[in-house]
Amino acid sequence: MGLIDQFVVKTLPFVPRAVVARISKPYIAGDHLAAAVECVQALNLKGFRATIDILGEFVTNFDQAVESQKGYLEVLDAIHENGLDSNISVKPTSFGLLLDREKAEKLLDGIMQKVNSHQNFMRLDMEDSPCTTMTIQLYEKFRQEYPGRVGVVLQSYLRRTVGDIKQITEKGVPTNFRLCKGIYVEPEKIAFKEYQAVRDNYVRSLEAMLKAGAFVGIATHDDYLVDQAEKMIQKMGLSPDKYEFQMLLGVRERLRDQIKERGHNVRIYVPFGKDWYGYSIRRLKENPALAGTVFKAMFIKN
Repeated sequence: MGLIDQFVVKTLPFVPRAVVARISKPYIAGDHLAAAVECVQALNLKGFRATIDILGEFVTNFDQAVESQKGYLEVLDAIHENGLDSNISVKPTSFGLLLDREKAEKLLDGIMQKVNSHQNFMRLDMEDSPCTTMTIQLYEKFRQEYPGRVGVVLQSYLRRTVGDIKQITEKGVPTNFRLCKGIYVEPEKIAFKEYQAVRDNYVRSLEAMLKAGAFVGIATHDDYLVDQAEKMIQKMGLSPDKYEFQMLLGVRERLRDQIKERGHNVRIYVPFGKDWYGYSIRRLKENPALAGTVFKAMFIKN
């Protein structure tokens, strides 16, 4: 990371919201559901799958959690009514997981009922480490009750991940993972800090998932990891229905296109909603190369 990138990343909280909004526009479908539907329709026409996420997390009361549920029920209906090739991704904390686990579980079960009736799919996103075990437990519960309709995210920067894969897959129930690096700041005791160590654990985790027969959403924009994944897929002789690559909206679109052209299925993560600021800051911190763009946008008017 260059000196300018380091400086901008550290000072992102002080960057004007209008600047962050301008830089983040390609990575967020819009404020409202209609914009997300339009975005997914355009992606589907190009041959991409999608997953829709309503921005927002860490609610402070259950009125907000109920609103989160209402929003996702509307998303599922919109997917169904418009014939979209899309599922949904949810953050359990948006439903009050850290407030009252039992109530959060009931709200999520309400979404799973709609998922099941529409024959769709819900991905439980993984958040920071205090949520890891609870999120996996939610996944274990729902995959028993709604087989083939739910998946979970695991993060390669956590030291526990390979062990989690073993425990989840050894139960003989069909398993669906998304594997990503992880973006939350965690202590070294529980998370790898070195860039290559995170990559290495990603490769180990992916191999463990695929060898166990799990379906895997290979979520990465890293050329090295794409290359390692493709070599693994070829070596194992996997057909495209056993995995897919997953990427964020607006990020490395040329690589995205190349992956699809090589015969792989690609699913695009499509976030929308009014709570765009926190998501945008995390994406910018995750991709320091964008820092220079932010810096220029602070001083250049388009």
